[in-house]
Amino acid sequence: MKDHEKNIWKSALFSASGKSEAFKKPGPFEQSTQAEEPDQLNMLDMLDMLDKPDRPDEPEKLEVTEELEKKQIRRIVAARRQEYAAHCPDDLARMSARIVSRVLALDLFRSAEAVFLYMDLPGEVQTRALIEHCLKAGKKTALPRVEGKRMRFYGIRSLDHVCIRSENSTSLNAASSPAKPRFQIPEPDPAFCPCMDEEEHALIIMPGVAFDRSLNRIGYGGGYYDRYLQLHPAHPAAAIAFHFQLFRHVPHEDTDIRPQVLITDQTCICAGSAVSRS
Repeated sequence: MKDHEKNIWKSALFSASGKSEAFKKPGPFEQSTQAEEPDQLNMLDMLDMLDKPDRPDEPEKLEVTEELEKKQIRRIVAARRQEYAAHCPDDLARMSARIVSRVLALDLFRSAEAVFLYMDLPGEVQTRALIEHCLKAGKKTALPRVEGKRMRFYGIRSLDHVCIRSENSTSLNAASSPAKPRFQIPEPDPAFCPCMDEEEHALIIMPGVAFDRSLNRIGYGGGYYDRYLQLHPAHPAAAIAFHFQLFRHVPHEDTDIRPQVLITDQTCICAGSAVSRS
């Protein structure tokens, strides 16, 4: 692992633990207090794994213990994204372009007449190029809009009708209100965009915080995609994520919905096996 990448991971892990990087392992003659700090011990164990020269350069090798639950994983990935966005934005763009290329090559995508995508947040896989490709290719293209605890997909013909709506507005054309939704995600305006929930066989390309090789997924905690796919089970679903979001194992529940395929900048995992790696 390159030194600057290792430093990003160390910063992410310490940020997630809420501890200062000044915390060090005690020397041979110093009294250890690690027994009282299980979260610090967990972080140091993972740093040891990063420091081993014989470890592969794969963040998925970080062992997810019971102490490292969904909230902790979300913090680690969020810190990792922030570090990349601040210090390596070109790498994010390059990795996103590679993921988009992999998606375009999927038979599942090429055969889809309708594709449901999402607008990316900072640090997520960048989707604008994929959305524009779908529009130019004549595929029915839709983006999600959150309505209370429900998510619905609205068709778009242009990104001109997609923007951040105010919290108290029914239309996206209202940039006048300072109140904004929780994540400030651009959404389609139903005044211009028809609901496409009846497209039951559209391919859904979904984001996530963390994944494992069994296609278990950790989302942002709202449960929107799980609820949507429970109501619309016929949709094929593909997830896209950076490889640093891939863990050996992530906590999951029986009600969680798994995608049929996960595409990262380094691998493509279908239900049961990894089918590509380069």
